[in-house]
Amino acid sequence: MPHHIKLVFRTMLKGRLYTLINILGLTLGITACLLIGTVVFDELSYDKHWSHSADTYRLLSIRRDGGDYTEKGGTVYAALAPTLKRIFPEVVDYSEIYPAPIHLKIDKADPSPLNAVMLYADTAVRHVLDINLIAQEDLIPAGDIKKVIVSEQFGKTHFADTNPLGKRFYDVPNYEEKANEYVIAGVMKDIPTNTHLRADMILLSERKEWDLNKDRAGRMYARHYILLRKGTDPQAFEQKINKWYQDFTEADKTMQFALQPMADIYLKTNFPAYQPVKGNIQHSYILSAVAILLLLIACINYINLSTARANSRIKETGVRKILGASRRHIMAQSLIESLLTFSIAGCIALLCYQLALPSLQRFIGHPLAFSFGEGWSYIACVSLVFLSVCLFSGLYPAWLVAGFSAVGNINQVLKGKGASQGGLRQGLVVLQFVLSIVILVAMLAVQQQVDFLKTKDVGFDTEGLLSINHVSWDNKSNALKAELAKNPDILSLSFSNWLPTDGAGTIVRTIEDPRDPSKKVEVWYIDGEPNMAETLGLRLQKGRFLDPSKPGDAIDAGNFEAEDNALRPCLMTASTAHLLGDDRLNQPFHEVNAIPVGIVEDFNSESLHKATVPTLIVGYRNPSYGSLLIRSRAGAERRVMRTIAGTWNDLYPEKLLDMQLVKETLAKQYEAEEKLQELFRLFSLLTMSLAALGVFGLIVHAISLRVKEIGIRKVLGATVASIVTLFAKDFVKLIGIAVIIASPIAWWAMNRWLEDFAYRIAMEWWMFAAAGLMALALTLATIGLQAIRAAMANPVESLRDE
Repeated sequence: MPHHIKLVFRTMLKGRLYTLINILGLTLGITACLLIGTVVFDELSYDKHWSHSADTYRLLSIRRDGGDYTEKGGTVYAALAPTLKRIFPEVVDYSEIYPAPIHLKIDKADPSPLNAVMLYADTAVRHVLDINLIAQEDLIPAGDIKKVIVSEQFGKTHFADTNPLGKRFYDVPNYEEKANEYVIAGVMKDIPTNTHLRADMILLSERKEWDLNKDRAGRMYARHYILLRKGTDPQAFEQKINKWYQDFTEADKTMQFALQPMADIYLKTNFPAYQPVKGNIQHSYILSAVAILLLLIACINYINLSTARANSRIKETGVRKILGASRRHIMAQSLIESLLTFSIAGCIALLCYQLALPSLQRFIGHPLAFSFGEGWSYIACVSLVFLSVCLFSGLYPAWLVAGFSAVGNINQVLKGKGASQGGLRQGLVVLQFVLSIVILVAMLAVQQQVDFLKTKDVGFDTEGLLSINHVSWDNKSNALKAELAKNPDILSLSFSNWLPTDGAGTIVRTIEDPRDPSKKVEVWYIDGEPNMAETLGLRLQKGRFLDPSKPGDAIDAGNFEAEDNALRPCLMTASTAHLLGDDRLNQPFHEVNAIPVGIVEDFNSESLHKATVPTLIVGYRNPSYGSLLIRSRAGAERRVMRTIAGTWNDLYPEKLLDMQLVKETLAKQYEAEEKLQELFRLFSLLTMSLAALGVFGLIVHAISLRVKEIGIRKVLGATVASIVTLFAKDFVKLIGIAVIIASPIAWWAMNRWLEDFAYRIAMEWWMFAAAGLMALALTLATIGLQAIRAAMANPVESLRDE
């Protein structure tokens, strides 16, 4: 073995350029694969660390009103879980749990609040989740005292020199007029970051044990998690719940319930669930595919260059065989060379991986709970994959080197001639460029879709539009509005119960579909002051806007429930009028309890992942809580925001001012797509770099084999351009074949991704042409530099006899 290693080192040093190319390519591929794999495994690990994870489920409500209509939500009746625990022995326990952002101050005098996440939970949370307490006092809620358990990290950060138990802090409230005081009653081990319940602290409350039969309050909605007895079949129990509920109620036959496994919540929640931390299983699939492709391209480079060099090493192999070396020994030497090359690349890749992890965590926005370097099982898994890839990449070149027969072909062998492997290498080059072009097309498609999302007309004017998020107005709404109206840069103000990105609306009504009475459709209501549509910048198609001067165009905000079945003036979107089959104004539409006075163009009340929905805008006045829309002069937004902040501090010194530019709020909806766009830019750079390395290695090798041919051609009058063309034409053909193969694959893959958007771009021919041209330009540049250098060399040197 030491003899083999010595020979391997000698061979690697002799072909140091090829060794460097192989190590660099493999390092890039392995590093990228490890980093992407870390993100994917971290995503897949969400909520699997809880000791009861396999038996914990979130209760979902599903409303089916016939036909294809289905509405799924992450909340259920607050009395459902307590009732299930009393009735069914399969339910071990339950808890109401939900995270929400909180703004707080350690000291009331602090100039600016801290951002944190509070986990609101009842006292049974410790039976469902693993809350590991380090220190505690009395945790039982008592009266108005708000007791919290803070994470160890929160305690160290904000109470570094003291024991945080008994310490107090204050929130910056949205709805209360005065700040709430919290006392720290416990310190816990940090909640792992790989959970959708990620939080800095827990606020405990008494558990409400309502009965669905008795308590009307139990018909309010809550977010409940239930723990089932081990061995319970969740599908069978789900059916059992729904059969019981259908027998239990006569008035609510459309309601059903479902169990969502804890481990599915993060990646597989594609419905409203009031869930701040949410992933996308499709993105995990995309990242997994890219990681495999990058490693595959790096391995193709290694195989290609190794097989190309096999012929140049035939003389060496033939001499060794004549001198008695066995095929097994020659093959072992080649495999040791592969293992050594992969090992060097692997060690460098591990170093790069560790150096890149902090940047990766900054990019994704939170610490990673998973790392390949933590735990022997992961290290063993990575080592096994590494060895498998090494064998996969090194076995064929080793077999090829050891497979040449020295018997009967001594003359050919000693001249360094062997069997051609051009067909295999060409096939691998095509495969390499197919993968690269697919990723390039994906980059272009994602970039075009993100640009489309950012620039599409959403149906209202976003320029100069600001919003203040939901708060209670504490009987000061008129004073706030009067004070802000004095600013000449503010064109209009409107209180509203809805803001862009809040969802489809504030209230929903299910009606029969006029086009097909066997089906149901949802009609959404947005309520705000009569001038809200004008403040938003909606475009009127027919009729008039709601008028603040007409008393009938708005009702008092406190009378919504009493007026629920009253016919109310409204604005109707064009698609709603089309749905109802009637665009007449000032006529009652009893299906939706409204009298349209105007029709406005459709607008996107939600992200462009979803299509516009039937929408009515109704008016209210004198709100006690809600949000505020402000239309400012274009370009004066920042001045207006400073003015609002000053007025707010005078009227609401302890209340949170959550003010945003609506344009920025809309852009935040597509942060996941923007990150995917950045990733594909990086992936494209990596794939093309790997492809260029592979082409560079092959062209250097090809030129080294044809040095005399180039010299003869130059002596006979060949130009530099003709010699460059000689080497380039074969690669141009291969890229053409790769474009033809890659185009349908990329078209299918990106159309599958685009299906997630109601509004999307079309895949166009230029994307495939651009990807092919980018690959061609990089290849020609790589080939040209080496071919020109060879063509300009002195032919006397190349024709000198060995």
